[in-house]
Amino acid sequence: MDRRTLLSLVAAGVTGVAGCGSPAVDTSTPNPTTESNRTNRTETQLAEPRVERTLTLWNPTSKPVFTTAVGIRDDRDVFFENRDLLPGERARTTVAVPLGDISVLVETDTGVRAQTTWVVESDLDGLEVVIGRDETEFWRAASCDSRDGCPLALGGGVETESPVELPLVGDGLSRWYAPAGVVVENPGPETTVRLSIDLRNTTLVDRKYRLPGETRLSVPVTYRTGRYRVGVETDERVVETAWFVPDEPTKYVDVTSGTTGCGPANSTLTVANRDDGAHRLSLRVVSATEQTVRSDGETGPFERVFDLEPGESRELVPVGESGPYRVSASLETGARVSGTWWSCPPRGPASVVIDATGSPSLTAAGPQPG
Repeated sequence: MDRRTLLSLVAAGVTGVAGCGSPAVDTSTPNPTTESNRTNRTETQLAEPRVERTLTLWNPTSKPVFTTAVGIRDDRDVFFENRDLLPGERARTTVAVPLGDISVLVETDTGVRAQTTWVVESDLDGLEVVIGRDETEFWRAASCDSRDGCPLALGGGVETESPVELPLVGDGLSRWYAPAGVVVENPGPETTVRLSIDLRNTTLVDRKYRLPGETRLSVPVTYRTGRYRVGVETDERVVETAWFVPDEPTKYVDVTSGTTGCGPANSTLTVANRDDGAHRLSLRVVSATEQTVRSDGETGPFERVFDLEPGESRELVPVGESGPYRVSASLETGARVSGTWWSCPPRGPASVVIDATGSPSLTAAGPQPG
């Protein structure tokens, strides 16, 4: 298939571009002048310098999704990626792209379509595409560790480098595949950010960064369990928040709104009855740290009562933001269960299950691929 034909279909919103379908073949007679112009333009593009950048496609939802991502400049494709993404999977690939503006089109087999202009800069690492249930987020990405060489670093508040070597070594309490880190995101215009991170009485990071618009700055910090303090300061606001490691593998701070969290929420909760008899289950979900924001946009606890027949299950999305939640469930028999549900990537959904003895239990899926 001619990729230009495919791109025109994606831009026009034709159903099935990300999956199957065969567009009509253009059988018109080529115009020699037009073909000459195309050849000259192609030769110019091939001579254009390119840089390697990371393209990340992230599916934080509880369902698999097939995704097509295309980069375009001057009516020509710069890159073309098809990916089957499992629930929670984050797929990374390296693409060669020119500096400057690139139009990026994304479509999924679930009907999500989105477009953005990716402004490729020499100081940034790539583009992150977060594919939600109903919409897609695009973020330019940058990663800076504690060593010299980070092009966005402007020097520190008290130190130009981290006072200690990062990431911190582990304490042996769990097996980690990647360091926990802090992500500072800026959906607005370029700004200057001061990031500070403390563990007990030790300063781990105190540094200023240039943070371009529509950009996420990632700082890998630690393999060590603990409660950390994260501070983010701009000319407009100061944000301080607790960061619980390893329950929150990544702490996110939005410099425009001041909101904090642990990433795109996969906040699906399933209630299921595996007993031979029917049960009435009362469910309550409330934030463990602050007022709960429900998936319907309202605030306060999520409270529902379910009459479950034998073998029946229901899938819910009780909350709309990531973070720790207290889940309480009780049956008409008086049996109860409660616990903390960390709705934080890369964790999967949680479930409340009534077993064959009529006892409820709370479980949460482990880390997903990616």
